[in-house]
Amino acid sequence: MGRIIALLLIIFGLVKGASSPLVFETLVTPLQESAASIEQLSRKPIMKPNQQLLRNFLSGVETTLVIGQELSGAKEIDKQVLKSYLKDLRELSHTKESIDQLYRKTLDTAMAQSDKTSFEDLVSVSLEPLHHPRIRSEVIAFYQKNYPNHSLKSVEALCDEQELEEKSIQTAIDQEQAYEEHLRILKRSEVSAIKKTAQIGSRNSVMVSAEPTAEGGFVFEAENVNPYTVTMSIDFEILNNLKASEKLPLFVEIPGKTKKKVLELSRISSMNGINYRSSYGWVRGSAFAVHQDDYLYKLPFAKGSDVFVSQGYNGETSHKGLSAYAVDFPVPVGTPVYAAREGTVVGAESRNNLGGTSAEYRQYANYVIIEHSDGTMGNYYHLKQGGVAVAIGQKVMRGDLLGYSGNTGYSSGPHLHFSVSKVDPISMRRPMNLPIKLQTLQGIVTLPHKGDRYTVQ
Repeated sequence: MGRIIALLLIIFGLVKGASSPLVFETLVTPLQESAASIEQLSRKPIMKPNQQLLRNFLSGVETTLVIGQELSGAKEIDKQVLKSYLKDLRELSHTKESIDQLYRKTLDTAMAQSDKTSFEDLVSVSLEPLHHPRIRSEVIAFYQKNYPNHSLKSVEALCDEQELEEKSIQTAIDQEQAYEEHLRILKRSEVSAIKKTAQIGSRNSVMVSAEPTAEGGFVFEAENVNPYTVTMSIDFEILNNLKASEKLPLFVEIPGKTKKKVLELSRISSMNGINYRSSYGWVRGSAFAVHQDDYLYKLPFAKGSDVFVSQGYNGETSHKGLSAYAVDFPVPVGTPVYAAREGTVVGAESRNNLGGTSAEYRQYANYVIIEHSDGTMGNYYHLKQGGVAVAIGQKVMRGDLLGYSGNTGYSSGPHLHFSVSKVDPISMRRPMNLPIKLQTLQGIVTLPHKGDRYTVQ
C-alpha cells in the first residue's frame, strides 16, 4: 500500500510538470515477468482447483499492460484512468502474493506426502518462492533423499545456485573478516589490557567477560569497541550445575561502542560443584534489523547522469540466493560514488589495485560500507585504489561523496556493486541482501534488471 501511494504521488508530480515521456507500462513489468511462470503453473494438474485464480491474474496483467501503454501514449493524462490503473496494479500485486503463498503451501504438501509427481510439476516452474533460501534448502533435501540419480534439471540448477551462494557468502566472510568464532571468554580483569590493543574489526574488538556472583554463579558482559553493530553468539560445551538465564545458543545484538550484560548463569545446587566451558563469536551487522521498506534510495551517482544495469536482482552470475538483491552499474574507473542513504561509515578499504575474473582476486576489492539508522548496511564495492573519500566512524548524508569507482577485486570490468544487507536471521552469520526502492527520474524502481537504464534524480 505504501509503495502504491508513493508511486501515485510521484506520478502525479511528473504529470503536473514533466517534460519527458512517462512510460506507465513499465510499472507492470515485474508482474509481467512473473506471468510466464504462472502460465506454466496454470497447466499443471495439481493446480486445477485454483486455475481460475491463475487465469484471472494473467488476464489482468494483459489488460493492465494495454492501459499502461495507452497512458504512456496519451497527450494528456486522465487522472481517473490513472487512479484506476494504479488500483489495478495494487490488486494484481496482492493476487501475485496469494499465488506465491499457494505455490509454497502446495509444494510443502507434495513433499510432506512424498508426492513425486506433484513435486516434479511444481519445481519445473521457476516461481520466486522456489529461490527463497529456506524453501530451496527443503526442496534440495527432499530431492537428494528421493532422487538418488539426480534426474531433475530444475533442481540441479537450484543446487548450483545454492553452491554459488554459499561460496559467495564464505568469500564475503573471509574477505571482510566479518565473523570471528570460538573466542575465549575473558576475566573482567583482562578486559582493559585487551581493549587497549583491539583494532576495529579485529578478533578481540568484541569481548565477552565473566564475573562470579555472590550466589555462586556468573554474569557475562559483552563489549563492542567497533563503531558498528554486531550480532554475537555465545554457547556452552559444558554446563554443570549451572542454569542459563537465556535460551542457548544465545544470539544478541551489541550496538557499536557499547557494553551490556548479556547472560547470567545461576547455581542450581549449593551441594554440588560447578563447571562450564564456553565460546562466543560475532558478525558485523544486526540479524534483528528491520529494514525501512518505504525508504527511497538515491542512485549512487551524480544528479542528472544516466546509468544502466549490467546485473540486477537474481542476476545470471553472482546475484543468487541470499545475494540476489544487488545491482551492478558499469561505469568508468574514477566515476564519483555518492551515498544512497545517510548513515555511519563502518567499513572502508582503498589499498588494493588488483582485479580480475578469478576467485584469487576476491580479497583485493576496495569498498565502503555504511550502517543505516535501521541497522542495515549499504555496500559499495570495487572502488579504485585510493578511491575512498570517507573514514570509518564518519557520519554521511544522503548524496555525500563516498569515493570513486574502479575495477578491484573479483570483477569482470569497471563497475559499482551496490546492495543493502543485514545478517541472515536463519544462519545468524551470513550477510543477506534486501530488496530496496531506487528513486530515479523515471520513477520508483523496485525490480532492477539487466539492461535497464535510469537517470539519477
